[in-house]
Amino acid sequence: MSKRVSPVGSAVSDHIKESLKDPEFRAEYECLGPYEELARIVIARRAALGLTQAELAARMGTTASAVSRIESGQHAANAQTLKKLGDAFGVRAVFGFESGPAEHPERELVVL
Repeated sequence: MSKRVSPVGSAVSDHIKESLKDPEFRAEYECLGPYEELARIVIARRAALGLTQAELAARMGTTASAVSRIESGQHAANAQTLKKLGDAFGVRAVFGFESGPAEHPERELVVL
């Protein structure tokens, strides 16, 4: 029987590093990366504007639970939702494609 170690007092990053050894976990973790980055942007912008999730949702014409899902970083946001976020924040949502080398990518962008 293996000894169980309590996660209390240990860093989450330690558990993630260990879990990344599992190919299935790694694939899911990498897939969610862009959504987690979007979540950080939404949270920071909402905080900078002094808005609650409910207030942002009202500006977007959606529910606070929908904003919560976006901010969880675990759900994909579609182009319509990104447009609504941009409008609610008073900024332009931009979507595009990137090709070529990472050092000098070629970008094709459109404002939603």
